[in-house]
Amino acid sequence: MQKELRKQINNLHLRIKDAADNSLSKSNDITIIAVSKKKTFDHIKCAYDIGVRNFGENYAQELEEKTKHLRLENIIWHFIGPLQSNKAKSIAANAHWIHSLDREKISNKINTECGNLNKKINGCIQVNISEEQSKSGLRPKELLDYADHIKSLENIDLKGIMVLPSLSGDVNEQMIKSKKLHEKLIKSHPNAKYLSMGTTNDFESAIKFGSNMIRIGELIFGKR
Repeated sequence: MQKELRKQINNLHLRIKDAADNSLSKSNDITIIAVSKKKTFDHIKCAYDIGVRNFGENYAQELEEKTKHLRLENIIWHFIGPLQSNKAKSIAANAHWIHSLDREKISNKINTECGNLNKKINGCIQVNISEEQSKSGLRPKELLDYADHIKSLENIDLKGIMVLPSLSGDVNEQMIKSKKLHEKLIKSHPNAKYLSMGTTNDFESAIKFGSNMIRIGELIFGKR
């Protein structure tokens, strides 16, 4: 397993460097989140031993199980799935980052739970960049007001936005829109420097359009 994972990760780094070289980005500035949902403890430990430190999970219960079992130094857990109020306590306790903040009610709950734990959590606002009704996230025009609300919460550190462009639309157009929206956010909130955009299918384009945080599952761990 380790040999195959190392090959996959090295290949990913080369592709990131090529994409960064063809844009204004620097490959060292791009954070790779290894999407580890449905993957075993051994898969994660193996990737960790190779040098991966950021892991992304979609389900609160799975995140909780993995954080309890894998007590690894400097490992960083990102919750990247939809947020539910009844899972806020578990997510607040086990994640270092949340990428899917999109409602005042849920952000208030996360803030309260983090307060109970005497911890701060890093947060990205999920934006529904394609504005499809079936997609999670707030509408682009709602971003700045919601960002101001997040900033008022003492236990959430606003770090940026997360987008998932719709493959049924013009992906490049959505990525350009995401970059412009992120730049607008930074003017009001300079520390919100992360644009979490790009997955296995489109991370090279995402880097070209300004992403500095990509969420990669299949290219690292193989098909589920």
